[in-house]
Amino acid sequence: MSPAVIFIPLTTALFYALGALAVKRALDSGIGPWRTAFVCNLAMALVLQPCWLLASQPFAWPHAAHAMIAGAIFFVGQIFTFLALNRGDVSVATPVLGTKVVFVAGLTMVLLGDRVAAVWWVAVFLTVIGTALLSYDPKAHPRHLALSLGCGFAAAASYAFTDILVQKWAPLWSFGNFAPTMFATVGVLALAFVPMFSGNIFALPARTWRWLAPGALLLALQALGMAFVIAQYGHATVVNIAYNSRGMWTIAIVWSVGHHFGNTEREQGHGVMARRLGGAVLLVAAIVLVSI
Repeated sequence: MSPAVIFIPLTTALFYALGALAVKRALDSGIGPWRTAFVCNLAMALVLQPCWLLASQPFAWPHAAHAMIAGAIFFVGQIFTFLALNRGDVSVATPVLGTKVVFVAGLTMVLLGDRVAAVWWVAVFLTVIGTALLSYDPKAHPRHLALSLGCGFAAAASYAFTDILVQKWAPLWSFGNFAPTMFATVGVLALAFVPMFSGNIFALPARTWRWLAPGALLLALQALGMAFVIAQYGHATVVNIAYNSRGMWTIAIVWSVGHHFGNTEREQGHGVMARRLGGAVLLVAAIVLVSI
């Protein structure tokens, strides 16, 4: 197994953490979740288009259809994610989204026929527990538990299904063909968000673009990294175990430079910090297990 299978998702996880904090700061300015989703999906579509330069096979509609299906399923995951975070409870939805790695492991066996090593299963469950410890808020009182759980699990399953399809189909057409087609589909489908907000999408205040633009770019780059590593190397389960370090990166950023993002979570106290540190340790242990 190439070291890239661990290194790339660790890097993309850092990009995700930084991008999510920047986008959250933009959301605080009142941009709205659906407008944010539109911008982020459009950024993914645009950033992935230069990958056509890496295309090693001619255009083929059957393969393009596969890429469009993967893009559509990814977009469904986006819808459920924003429903879970916007209308549900973040303290419930976030840990549930972290269960994506369980769906990936299961689908790897069912759809790809690959065996998931016992040590990887241990790492999977360490990752889920670690993510829950990082995200759990004991002071939260969920008002929409069913919505949070339902949408969270649906999003996790959609993203997992997407990863498996990328691992199965992308090598048949090459990453350079598959990825830009897949994310072009995401960009086109993102037009469905437009009726959900009003006003000119580009007429946002400069203070909003100052956070939204780099945030959307970082999220697009992490999508590029994840698509590349899975298409090029496979091992979607291991990739997602390493990728779940985004929770660990987020906590580290919040507690070190979070105030620069307008984030005040570091003020929640030592008890919260201790619990989140425990979650981070479990994530590191999971990554080490799949690396040896």
